[in-house]
Amino acid sequence: MVVVSPTFSVPVEGILMQLPSVQLIVNNDVDLGTATLYITENNVVWGGGTGKHGGPSSTVTLMYPAISLHAIQRDPGPGLILVINHELSLPELTQQGGGDAGQDIDDDYDADEEPMTKLRFVPANENDLEALFLAMNQGQALHPDPADEVDEDDYLDGEEFDEGDDAFEDAEEAHTSPEEAAARLRQLHLNQHNENGERCTADERPEDRPADDNDDMAEIQ
Repeated sequence: MVVVSPTFSVPVEGILMQLPSVQLIVNNDVDLGTATLYITENNVVWGGGTGKHGGPSSTVTLMYPAISLHAIQRDPGPGLILVINHELSLPELTQQGGGDAGQDIDDDYDADEEPMTKLRFVPANENDLEALFLAMNQGQALHPDPADEVDEDDYLDGEEFDEGDDAFEDAEEAHTSPEEAAARLRQLHLNQHNENGERCTADERPEDRPADDNDDMAEIQ
């Protein structure tokens, strides 16, 4: 399910990561403005910011079953890509000349003519992309698709691939266990603390961290 609303309420439960000043671009060409991105255990929420032309931004809420792919993309610019099996309908799409934006996705994504929309979340700091990706891994792993029986060769985790003109890396289709995703995210947070002192990009309490976080954690290269 995908919900678009003019009102915004801060998520209060199960927050895996929250990051302010995240730009949202729909289908590569429609800029919806800048707001806070919340990745929670139940959904992904973008809102509470400023729209492209001033005024409050719309609030976009994505339930995990609606997200068919999440990945890091570097070209045409760094961002977290979410592909949803839903044609997003927003006033901004028409106002910015994107009335047919739901049909403006690469042909490779629309092979079965299913409604899809590509969302690009662009953080102010490119270094936050990996943490966003790992938080998405953790949240998506909590909501596996029971009908998704894909061969292991089709899994895309930590690999780079080409999809039409779009080059993705760290593509993921919800096949990482919640425990593995949580461990990798915690390790990244620890690395960021060690490198940047007080800088923190996730809403994590010290008491939530296992004592042996540094033992055998894996990082995406």
